[in-house]
Amino acid sequence: MKKTIKTVATTLLFVLTTTFVILIILNLKNKNILPQHQEEQTLTLFNWGEYLEPSIIEKFEKETHIKVKQVLFSSNELAVTKIKSKNQYDLAILSEYAIDQLRQSKMLETIDDGELIKDDKHYYELNKDLQDKLPSEFNNYAVPYFWGKVVILYNKNKITQDQINELKDQNKGFKYLKDTNLKVALCNNARDGLMVGLKGTEGKIANPSPDELNEAKKWLLELKEQKPNLAFINDQLMDRMKNKNNEYYDIVIAYSGDANFLKEQNNNLDYFSPTEGTNVWVDALVMPKGSKKTLAYKFINFLRQKENYKNNLAFTKYNSPYVGLETFPGIPQIEIKGNDEVYKYDQTTQKTINTYWNDIIAFPSQKDYWLFILSFFIFLAIFITYFHHKFKNKLRLDQYPKK
Repeated sequence: MKKTIKTVATTLLFVLTTTFVILIILNLKNKNILPQHQEEQTLTLFNWGEYLEPSIIEKFEKETHIKVKQVLFSSNELAVTKIKSKNQYDLAILSEYAIDQLRQSKMLETIDDGELIKDDKHYYELNKDLQDKLPSEFNNYAVPYFWGKVVILYNKNKITQDQINELKDQNKGFKYLKDTNLKVALCNNARDGLMVGLKGTEGKIANPSPDELNEAKKWLLELKEQKPNLAFINDQLMDRMKNKNNEYYDIVIAYSGDANFLKEQNNNLDYFSPTEGTNVWVDALVMPKGSKKTLAYKFINFLRQKENYKNNLAFTKYNSPYVGLETFPGIPQIEIKGNDEVYKYDQTTQKTINTYWNDIIAFPSQKDYWLFILSFFIFLAIFITYFHHKFKNKLRLDQYPKK
């Protein structure tokens, strides 16, 4: 009997002690005194689609036990809007003008250079031609990763090499979009779209004046009037141009990495950098305010490991902005030319660019006018038919009224 009582008492004491300990642990967790391991070990990456070699994230997760949640965007403008709307991301890959916009809005964490592992000496030196064109405080908030430029991709079955050479000699690369009857596609984003109009009218890219922007808008509206089938595309470029002899367009405004990829996939295609100058950009890693910086630095350093970096460059077909790392085998080289520019973010200028671009997209083409006219006549035919039948029925009722 005593033994039974003793056993029950021991069991009861164990249950009470265990319950007490569990309650203390839960209370400490609720007060954030104990670490929330699951939350802390998830890194949210805000990125372009197909902008990292597919196995990179899997490899990082396996080595570090940190889960990477990737959220994709299709334009810098959309990414900036999302970040400003207080969507939480730990790391983002953005272009230099979007980074400068967020910096001016105080939406970015500064980069602690001491947290960056520099196993390779090349990470100490950016390409000077690029560095000179970047915003002054760029390196305080961003870790450069890729660079590229806007180029003109074309179908060699439609445009000869002699024609391309002539365009280069006469500085008429972008103007050729208007002078030809070929099928044309532009980038569907405000900065690179309006840039075509700026270069077509010999304006500046870096800091265009209001008059230059207005002339660029007029030029693009004329282009749209002349070409009812003018296309505005982004991600659709790959699917529409990679199949040989089934290309949607004859000439396309494209990014150098995409052009390199398509040239490998389809030998009907080639590209050139207009001698009158084009838009140059640098994409870099940034940490939005409130990011998990420890995890972000781990991922940045992982991406900068030489083998991982080389694989990413080979996958995207873009180039490294670091001296000595530009010449990885298999990656076509591009260079900055004298007339190339980097767009400098300015709030007033950007608002004008966005407004003008929306006007250009909304402007009805010749094809839209014909659709409007056709729709009008269809509506008119339905309207006349309806009232004709109604009138006939009324006439019949008047002639033969119900008894």
